[in-house]
Parts: sequence; C-alpha cells; structure tokens
Amino acid sequence: MSIKPLKLYDQYSRKEVYKIFDGVTPFTIGAGNWGLHGLVKIPKREQDFVFFVTFGQKQLGHDFDESITEDGILTWQSQPKQTLNNKVIKQLISHNHLTNNIYLFLRTKKKDNKTKQVEPFTYLGRLAFIANDPTREQPVYFKWQIIDWEVPPSNVLNRMGLILQKSISNNENLGQNILTETKVPNSMPNKLRETRNFYTTKVDYTENSKRNSELGLKGELLVIKHLQNVLGYDTIHTSLIEGDGAGYDIEATKEDGTSIFIEVKTTKGGINMPFMITANELAFSSVYARNYELYRVYEYDHEFNSGKFFRIKGDLGASLNLKPTVYSAKL
Repeated sequence: MSIKPLKLYDQYSRKEVYKIFDGVTPFTIGAGNWGLHGLVKIPKREQDFVFFVTFGQKQLGHDFDESITEDGILTWQSQPKQTLNNKVIKQLISHNHLTNNIYLFLRTKKKDNKTKQVEPFTYLGRLAFIANDPTREQPVYFKWQIIDWEVPPSNVLNRMGLILQKSISNNENLGQNILTETKVPNSMPNKLRETRNFYTTKVDYTENSKRNSELGLKGELLVIKHLQNVLGYDTIHTSLIEGDGAGYDIEATKEDGTSIFIEVKTTKGGINMPFMITANELAFSSVYARNYELYRVYEYDHEFNSGKFFRIKGDLGASLNLKPTVYSAKL
C-alpha cells in the first residue's frame, strides 16, 4: 500500500490521511471515523487526533462559525451534541502539544464548484490548545494555535479559497517602539486552561526556530532601548556578540558600576504563556542571583514594535514552576 508522505500545504483525500495514520481498520467512503467524521482519534495513540475541518457547514440546525486569523489561530466547534463533560472534549481541553499531536486538515467547501468533484483537504500543521468557552456547549467552542504557523503562500490560499481573518492588536494604545512594565503575574492556576478569556487573540505557541530567533532579537532590542532610555544604563548585547551560551542576553551597568545580567524571553502571547529556560540560564541565575534579572516580554506586536513586560529577579529555580520537556540521554 503506497502512502503519501505528510507535507505542509499538500492536498489529501480522507483515504490518503487514513493511510498515513491508520491503514489497518476498515475504511469506507462516506461512513465511519475516517470516511465521515470531523474528529478522528488515531489508533494506539490515546491523546492524538486528526481534525477534518470544512468551513461553512451546517449540522443539526447549527451553523459552524469557524475561521483562521493571520496569526494562525483557528476558531473551531465540536459536534453539536457534545458537552463540556464529554470524554473527548475533556481530552481536547487538557491537550498538551508538547507530548501529543492534533493534525489539522482543512478545506473551505465540500465540492469543487466547477468539476463537482469532492474537494481534498489541505494539511496546515499541528495544533496547540488556547482556550475553550466555558459558557457554551452543544457545541463546545475552541480556539487553537497552528504550530509553526507561517501565512501560506498566496497560491495555496487561492487554491483553497481561504481568507484569513485580521488579527486584533492589543497594543494600539501603547505607542510605537516602546515597552510597558507590568506586575509579575500570580502563579497560573490549574483551572486557567478552562477559564481564561476565550476571545483572546494574543497567544503564541509557534516553535519555528528561525521565527523565534527573529522575535527574540526584537524583544532584546526593545529591552536594551528601555534600559538605556528609561533607566539610563549602559548595555552590552552579549547574545548578539557571543551567541546564546553565556546564560544571559544583555549585561547592563548601573551608574554605580553594578552589573546586571539580563535574560530576555519574548512572546506574542499573553502574560501567562509558558517559556523555555535552558539549563545554562538556570545555572547562571543561581550563581549570580544577586545580579540576575529575567525580562518577560509579552503581547509583542510586530506592527507597532511594542509590548509589555515584567521582571523576575534572582534565582529562576526559586521563582518559576519548572517542567522538563527535553532530556539529554545516554546509555
């Protein structure tokens, strides 16, 4: 049985997707999980799913209002009969994109208007949970971030007939080229995943290394500007000079000659978005705790080159809830 490899923006029929992720259980066109359903659990992978999404559908009297923004945020609804207590819905709400996968295949219509043939789906990537609306069920309303999101090429968007929705900026009142300091947030409660604002648009789960490097540099430059223009510190952009191995990004010098070692973590996401800390950064913050600060830049806006930030001082191991996600292994 030939299997078409999974590739971003390629087109796939339901059977081709079935061959990639299953290929064993029976496949029937127009019936069963793979042939009909929009949400399919991948066999032998308890928390992994495939989403088949067709925009503009109507089922059991419910008009599905689904869309994707320019930032790659998918608004999606479950089946009309599903409630917040449904087992699968609970699995989706607790989805952790670091350990499990949801694959998005999308089309904007069921059939081609000219040929009248069934329209294939386009693979848009994996998903990360943002929020669900706890006030609505039957169906349950979700927002997802498409991981590694980059706006698809124009020929792909035209082929799909996909119109991306405008993203709403949270920083229009902040001005341009400016950082605004806020208080350090309280620890994220366990129930936050279910209760945070469903209508938020500033969430950033993207993991593309090039894109993260560009975003990180912009955040560092904004912090340097803040250190120089607002606090009057002299600065050395350490990460730009010697790379990321020092354990910090910026060395700032106060008027009294005291050095501060500053690590910058930048996201387009909200104040409670998790971020990655390396073992080197963690160790350095412990050794130089009296002179170490982490600047968490959040709600960064590309258009305005602006954002908000809070500071964490001292040993990061004593201040943060740390969860290992990558391991160094040997026999």
